[in-house]
Amino acid sequence: MGQQQLLLVILVAVLVGIATVIAITVFGDASNSMNNDAVRQDLITISASVQSYVQKPPMLGGGGGSFDGFTFHKIAFPADEISEDGLHARNANGVYHVYSVTPTEVGLWGEPMMEVGGPVDISTLVSDSDYFDLVVSKDDIVWTNTPD
Repeated sequence: MGQQQLLLVILVAVLVGIATVIAITVFGDASNSMNNDAVRQDLITISASVQSYVQKPPMLGGGGGSFDGFTFHKIAFPADEISEDGLHARNANGVYHVYSVTPTEVGLWGEPMMEVGGPVDISTLVSDSDYFDLVVSKDDIVWTNTPD
């Protein structure tokens, strides 16, 4: 009887260990997914602000029909840090970059904070694959790269 109880205790300990590992993995995956969703939402918010910027006349701080001169300083975006040139911003969700500004469109990158992994120079793209890339025009938003 004692040997059966010992085997049962060992079996329960193994099962609890396996369940714990599975729970940690699932929680980590959910956390990564939530961070990606937050960055995606931030980029949509930035895109809407960019489209609003281009429609405003210069007298009201807008682009007057052109994206020329666009920076993060010219829109309302809740950033913890914006670079001096206004082309890079960071908040709790990720790091965002304006990589292209033409009269007809703006290119944006967004990196989830899980990819950045700590304090970095916000003016550089940290990850070469796990980032969001989109192009904003006056009447369209085109996603060109989205991480899994």
